[in-house]
Amino acid sequence: MRVHALGRQSLWVDEAYTWGVVARTSWRDVWAAMLAVSDVSPLAYVIAKLGAPLFSVTEFGLRLTGALAGWLAIPVVYRLGRAMMGGRVGALAAAIVAVSPFAVWYSQDARPYGLYLLLSALALWGFWRARGGRGWALFIASSAALYLTHYVAALFVYAQAAYILTQLRRSPKLLRQWAGAQAVAVLPVAAWVAAFLAQRQLLTSLSWIPPVTILTPLQTLWNFASGDAARWSLPMIAGVLVLLALMALGARTHRTARALLLWWLILPLLAAWLFSLRRPAYVDRYFLPGLLTVALLLAAGLLRLPRLWRVAGTALTLAGLLIASTRLYTDPQFAKEDWRGAAAAIQADGLKVGVPDVESALGLTPYIAPQVKFSFARNAAELSARLAEGPFVLILRSPHESAHALTESVPFEPLTEGPGFFLQWRAAHAGVPLSVRRFTGLALVVVGK
Repeated sequence: MRVHALGRQSLWVDEAYTWGVVARTSWRDVWAAMLAVSDVSPLAYVIAKLGAPLFSVTEFGLRLTGALAGWLAIPVVYRLGRAMMGGRVGALAAAIVAVSPFAVWYSQDARPYGLYLLLSALALWGFWRARGGRGWALFIASSAALYLTHYVAALFVYAQAAYILTQLRRSPKLLRQWAGAQAVAVLPVAAWVAAFLAQRQLLTSLSWIPPVTILTPLQTLWNFASGDAARWSLPMIAGVLVLLALMALGARTHRTARALLLWWLILPLLAAWLFSLRRPAYVDRYFLPGLLTVALLLAAGLLRLPRLWRVAGTALTLAGLLIASTRLYTDPQFAKEDWRGAAAAIQADGLKVGVPDVESALGLTPYIAPQVKFSFARNAAELSARLAEGPFVLILRSPHESAHALTESVPFEPLTEGPGFFLQWRAAHAGVPLSVRRFTGLALVVVGK
């Protein structure tokens, strides 16, 4: 599933950044390009650039490294589950991850998330092995790579620390051993952060992220299971309750692993939720490693049911996940921003292009011909300046942001839901002709023609 239709959809804005790093920078310049953005962790981009000569810089090629990493995560989940809860739980948890729409979707993104899931599974497995005295090499290596893949991985370090503190009486050496291992594992990312701070760059704005609500963590939990948690519904409420009940049953059955898995899921979500009460920074995909807890406890809970219920529950769960994953390819709700189609229309029109923000320029760049001219149109003055040069096309993105939706494909009306400066300019220039062409997640407003 992770390679099915991999190159069919256009790159969306964040994937376009990956394209820029891979296709438009030399090895001499790539480090400066990544250090210019505060929320970029370098490992996935370096791997993508190394793979470009083999896989190409097409949509398929850029997404293939993440898909392969997501595929490799499946057997690692099996080994993790077998070590923590036994082979049957490991096998079922691996099957759950294999058909999880959330895992499938982010494995098909030209972003770090497929690698993020793989490395978090390796780190958790390595930690579980190390606490039993089987060596720390796997834990150190996978943790070092994990921290270079996504900064939110730091929250899962706190989850490990919380678990260790609950085990001090039983394993007094574990804290010292773990601290020493972490001191080694954080060295690469510490060097990277120091290099970023030396650039004196501004932090990336997170203003697009919506505020959290009291139910936000439950939406995340359901997103891990269904990939569709943007809006509450009665089926979603029922699904959350069933999921919680099965996970609770699995936690009761495997008490040895329960504490670590619950810390691994709850602490990062809770910490980010509390932080987001002041400054929103909570997005479901940042917590993708938490899917490991959901898969393992769900598998354990299903296998704890009486035989008839176990067979029926397992079959329904896997069938439901599989159906949800097939929707990723058939339901327009899961279409990515169509920058490819928008660029083709722009080039056919032959007009100059106005972009209201850096993200719009970034999304357009992989598909636009070099001879097409585009300039910023970020405020009323720049809109008037563009119009003085002649008719132009203004690109607008959907304003409907979500911490839970997999895409931003919700239809919008650009002439009433566009940026505030554009709406004000339009009201002040009511005689200027406007026409709209709509694409998934985007709109082209032709101004002055």
